[in-house]
Amino acid sequence: MEEQIYKLTKWAAVAGKWKFKEDSVVYLGPEDPNSTILYGVALGNARARSGSTETRVHFFEKPQASAGRIIFGYNPQTREYFSVGLGGYNFAYVLDEFSPTRGWKALAAAGSIENFTPNSEFQIETRIYGQRVSLLVDSIKVVEHNLPRPLDGDHVGLFAWGSSQVEFKATKVAVTRPKVFVVMQFGEPYDSLYTEVIKPVAEEMGLEAYRVDDVYMPGIILQDIRRGIIEAEVVIAEITPPNLMSFTKLVTRV
Repeated sequence: MEEQIYKLTKWAAVAGKWKFKEDSVVYLGPEDPNSTILYGVALGNARARSGSTETRVHFFEKPQASAGRIIFGYNPQTREYFSVGLGGYNFAYVLDEFSPTRGWKALAAAGSIENFTPNSEFQIETRIYGQRVSLLVDSIKVVEHNLPRPLDGDHVGLFAWGSSQVEFKATKVAVTRPKVFVVMQFGEPYDSLYTEVIKPVAEEMGLEAYRVDDVYMPGIILQDIRRGIIEAEVVIAEITPPNLMSFTKLVTRV
């Protein structure tokens, strides 16, 4: 899978106090120390809907009252976003979403924050393909979850919580082409439609088209189709053969 790697070197502080260095970003605390809003958001100079983002999180002190996470899907118009990483809701590993009108909502969480010690560092990586999100901490997958909806935005950034400093080091983004999952009957004339029309058009639009037989091994095909739908930005269904009812039921269950 082709990918473009970007090292984040420019930042914009959207919330909280931040110090931007050459190879690191430090959250210093809330803008107003007397405020009950104890969080920070910094957006980087990269945008991605599909791919991975990684950074190294350093908790200076009080990790039980801190958070260091990666922001993805940030929409500057609505200011809504998702974040995934370390700390929050009394858990070690968290995936949540934020809306200015609804606040924060945890989508997935695991582990105890009590296992974190002061002056600790962790390498975290988030991988996003369609609506499937996974979090790896020190190369170990600790969270995997399907988002409740497709991403509205594509800005990438950092999120911190609490009154203690949190440092993020060597943040980089690997951008992959969004996927187009094609559901269609095998054999002619559908194979020619796929190879001569759908794939070239998707390529011209910066997308990667694929079918079940391109990537998945023998097994239960309905599970493979469900996975393809979840991990894709776009789904193309060729329903000329009498499979419409089955496909509609499958999409409804997904």
